[in-house]
Amino acid sequence: MNRRLPTLLAALSLVGVVLGSTSTGTITKSKLSQDRPADDIAFEEAQTAKLLGVPLQKFSAPQGLNGMDEIPAAARAFSFTLKSQPPSGPPPRVSFETRKIVKAIAPDGSMYEAYCGRDNDGAYEIAPDHGFVSTFENRRQWYENHLGYGYMPPNIYIGKRENGLIRPTLFFRDAGSHDTAPHALAIDSRGMVHLAVADVNISQDNRLDMYSVIGDPKTGKWVSAWLIDRRGFTSWSSPSSAAWHDKVHLLWDWSDVSIHKTAPGMGAYHVEWSPNGFGRKTRIFTSPVGELDAAVDQESGLMVIVLAKDNGGVYVLSRSADGIWTRPSLLHPTLTAHNDVSIAAAGNGAFVIRTDSSWIGGDSAKTKEWLLRPTQ
Repeated sequence: MNRRLPTLLAALSLVGVVLGSTSTGTITKSKLSQDRPADDIAFEEAQTAKLLGVPLQKFSAPQGLNGMDEIPAAARAFSFTLKSQPPSGPPPRVSFETRKIVKAIAPDGSMYEAYCGRDNDGAYEIAPDHGFVSTFENRRQWYENHLGYGYMPPNIYIGKRENGLIRPTLFFRDAGSHDTAPHALAIDSRGMVHLAVADVNISQDNRLDMYSVIGDPKTGKWVSAWLIDRRGFTSWSSPSSAAWHDKVHLLWDWSDVSIHKTAPGMGAYHVEWSPNGFGRKTRIFTSPVGELDAAVDQESGLMVIVLAKDNGGVYVLSRSADGIWTRPSLLHPTLTAHNDVSIAAAGNGAFVIRTDSSWIGGDSAKTKEWLLRPTQ
């Protein structure tokens, strides 16, 4: 299974990082500052609001943090034409490969980047004089100590590059202890930054807290923050996002294969944000997902999602601009084993999908590219 490795590595990194150096220097026992709170959920929610500077809102009833819709059983299966073609770009990211940086294009064509890491390991990516502070005192949530030492979690720094380095104007403190691919970035037509964070904390029994925060990169201030989903023990979870005009699609997967193997609620999710707020959460796939990606045709607003099922098989489905879902269809019958996947809008209603079954990525013999055109 392609995600047990990063879960183990996350656990090991929690031990390893606490014994190393951080943005404040080598950690010593005397610098520990957080006692275990009586209520770690209440502590995290209060600390999140304090550090972001805006109230933390929770996804509203009746769905709340755990509810979801399903794609209607009467929805038609996604139909499309598919043409194989030589790869025209890089292979998709390997599912267990660390994704430090995600990017999004603003309406003026400029590029924003969100870097997930610590000051010291981002020395070659982040401008050193950004002014954002990471200390043990301002960790956003509680972490267990290991061998008497505390854990310094990674942060997310968002900004444009200047002289080769990202100069952050927005900052999200503490992205959790599963840092393989915890964040996604989109920018709406107003130029507002939408950051999604799949916060999984080993010290909270690997609980998932899915955050969606909106910020103004010009003022450097967050304007709203939402906790949109919460799940129990998490083997893996990673978000993806895509913008269309003033709307933003947020997708994420969640799986618990530690004990349950078939834990209720596993699969992939979607929710749409608009200036009127969030729509309803929908589970769009009902099996553990190894990797997912989405793209929106900028003319029609049609979103196409590609998912790699964790135990093999690649599926595609769609959502129209007015919210009509299609059910997942197999992309190609030959894609039966593990695959990493990516998708991009190609214009004229077409999408380019790349798959790679090499496990380690970059094996041109196993990278395939497909031109997909949705049909009615």
